[in-house]
Amino acid sequence: MKFSAGFHRYFYGLQAILLGLLGYSAYLINDFYRLTHEIALLENNRFDMVALANELQQSSDQLTLFAQNYVVTGNPEYLRAFEQVLAIRNGTAPRPQDYHATYWNLNEDERAARHSQQDGIALLDIMATMPYSEAEFALLHLAKDQSDKLAIIEKQAFALAPTDKEQAKALLFGEAYKEAKHSIMAPIDQFLIVVNKRLAKNLQNLHEREQSLANSLPLILGLNALLIFTIFITINWRFIQYHRELVDLSMKDHLTRICNRKYLSEFGPQFLQYHRRHGNKVCLALMDIDHFKTINDNYGHQIGDRILQHFCKTVGSRIRKTDTFVRYGGEEFVLLMPNMTAEQCAPFLEELCARVAEHDFDERRKRISYTVSIGWVDSGHHYDLDTMLHRADAAMYKAKQSGRNCAQQGDCSNPKPTLAISKSA
Repeated sequence: MKFSAGFHRYFYGLQAILLGLLGYSAYLINDFYRLTHEIALLENNRFDMVALANELQQSSDQLTLFAQNYVVTGNPEYLRAFEQVLAIRNGTAPRPQDYHATYWNLNEDERAARHSQQDGIALLDIMATMPYSEAEFALLHLAKDQSDKLAIIEKQAFALAPTDKEQAKALLFGEAYKEAKHSIMAPIDQFLIVVNKRLAKNLQNLHEREQSLANSLPLILGLNALLIFTIFITINWRFIQYHRELVDLSMKDHLTRICNRKYLSEFGPQFLQYHRRHGNKVCLALMDIDHFKTINDNYGHQIGDRILQHFCKTVGSRIRKTDTFVRYGGEEFVLLMPNMTAEQCAPFLEELCARVAEHDFDERRKRISYTVSIGWVDSGHHYDLDTMLHRADAAMYKAKQSGRNCAQQGDCSNPKPTLAISKSA
């Protein structure tokens, strides 16, 4: 069984389109998840970048708080806290885990219990690992430098505090100190504005691309589903055709391309019972090509096969569309003719005999004449296939005995068949 070239092209075309769509879908899905990952990473980076900027501000505020408290109270705990904040920021002291603004509001026992110590690393070194732009990092570096300069002023106040507390307080509470403090906070504030604006724009672009992909994915996946369904329907339709063709092959004679004996055995009884129920007469003719063995012996089996095909073509051109023409075996053929009476059948079959005799087989400038003997019966009151075949066979024997090339009617009035009669070709 061969599929047509057109079907192959159509099916392979569908497969190619499906593979293309599946590949494109995989690309879109991968791109969608990549964008989702980028968005999550950008959100995390924004949080970390802002948190580090806040830590810089936090350290500056804590240094100011501890410096002012030490100058006012003279409590050495504030001086130690000041030096520890500065050391943590510069990376010369261990860095507490989860180092937040609340850290210095806890007592030492709570700090030790909740915030384990990690290796010391300078705040600027941590910032250098983050994806800041050069301008953003420059703002943070500037704020850090200004905070270091302010720490120098604060240390000067510490030196004055034991001997001249008022002068020390003037250093930490005067307008110059406020201006220095402003020089720290201004770059941090500018940084927060710039980085939030940049990252917000990047996030918006990523979200727009993500939304665009999210909108296109259902369409692409829907096309995939439609194409898979189309391929499934195509395959199913083709296999239905394939099954029909296989059934057709099993019911057709491969040489003459007319129905075969299996078809007659399976559908003949149904055919007869259908017409019996509807009160239609049916005539059955059994045909046998005369002296066919002699033709095979004289001309070869290939010519014999060609004559069988020629005979089927000759008969097929004369019968009706409602008639059923069957190769019964070898050179024997059966013709079922519904809605035909005995009065109509007799002249039709005689004319068919004459037509076969007139249409010689012409092969390579050799004209081969052949004839056919026909035995036939009408259904009468009996629509039994085996009975009709047996009676038609007996009638065909009579036609052979009568000189061949004629049609003889058999008697189908007796439902019980007689013994089979052997006949010569």
